[in-house]
Amino acid sequence: MKRSTIAALAVASSFALTACGGGESKQQAAPAIAVRTTTVTSGSIASTTDFSGSLVAVHRATVGALTPGRIDLVAVRAGDRVAAGTVLARVDSAQYSAMLAGAQAGARAAGAGSQAALAGLQQAQSRYDLAAKTAQRMSNLYRAGAISKEQHDQVQMQLQVARAGLAQARAQVQAASGGEAAARAGVAAASVPVNDATIAAPFSGIVTQTFVRQGEVVGAGSPVARIESDGSLELKVAIPLNDLAAVRSQRELEVRVDAIGESTLRGTVRSIVPSDNPALRSAMLRVELPAHPGLLPGMFARVLVRAQSARGMRIPLSALVERAGQSGVFAIRAGKAEFVPVTSVASNTRYAIVTGLTDGTTIAASNLAELTDGAAVTVTTR
Repeated sequence: MKRSTIAALAVASSFALTACGGGESKQQAAPAIAVRTTTVTSGSIASTTDFSGSLVAVHRATVGALTPGRIDLVAVRAGDRVAAGTVLARVDSAQYSAMLAGAQAGARAAGAGSQAALAGLQQAQSRYDLAAKTAQRMSNLYRAGAISKEQHDQVQMQLQVARAGLAQARAQVQAASGGEAAARAGVAAASVPVNDATIAAPFSGIVTQTFVRQGEVVGAGSPVARIESDGSLELKVAIPLNDLAAVRSQRELEVRVDAIGESTLRGTVRSIVPSDNPALRSAMLRVELPAHPGLLPGMFARVLVRAQSARGMRIPLSALVERAGQSGVFAIRAGKAEFVPVTSVASNTRYAIVTGLTDGTTIAASNLAELTDGAAVTVTTR
């Protein structure tokens, strides 16, 4: 009887120890989260707002065919870099060349006719000069009674004939000169379609698109290729009207182009043009960029607009978190993280001015994703 009581007490004691050990396991605290901290200080920042846009070429042109006909050469493809005057395409100019050859032949004939008319004028002038001298001499002899009236009248008749011949020769020279001028104008007109059959780049740049293929028939004005200058680029970005005051106060703006890394370019404000649509309540900002290796039309870019300075409680922008739709920070108090809601007043790329904190408050600056309200923390410098 005594042994049974002892055994029962041993079993009960064993269960009690087991239950006690399980309770201690459940109540074991989670490990503390190591965080770096920073201190809230009173300060000021110049807030910065990013506006996104795309790079476009300052010089852009869609080059078209001026001469209608069949395309017999396409010399470029999209992506080709071309210099001013580079041949882009050519229209078959055989028929126009034949017309030009005919006009040139006509001009040569007109030139020969003009030369012949000038030679005739010289001969007529010589005949007239001789007839005038003879008439003068014969008039003197007639007054002296040395020749008869019939001889005097005959010489005067020859002078009139020479004068008429001179007038006719002058008229022929004038007509021939007019014909030669018309022939030269015909050559110039016939040269236009021949010259325009060769379509060249108006400036240096990149061919961004071609519209024709060899063998296609095009009309006058048909687009052939689009060229954009890559040496002079600008950023086009829509700016809300409320932010225009900050933009107008700055002649230069910082521009970041993701495709060329973290480097910042200094762009010059080229123009600010209000939108045609009042409902958009925005204006188109054009920022001219300096030449930089790797910049191409179509690249995505951001312009940084700095507003007036704001003053208040300043914290690192990286210390801000969002929990359940509320922005805030984790204040470190008595070894625990406490979520404190804040309202951001202004911010730039590094700092934010907020309300809801007091000067000197210690806040977490690392491992923010692991923190929850009330979590145990240890402060570390690593």
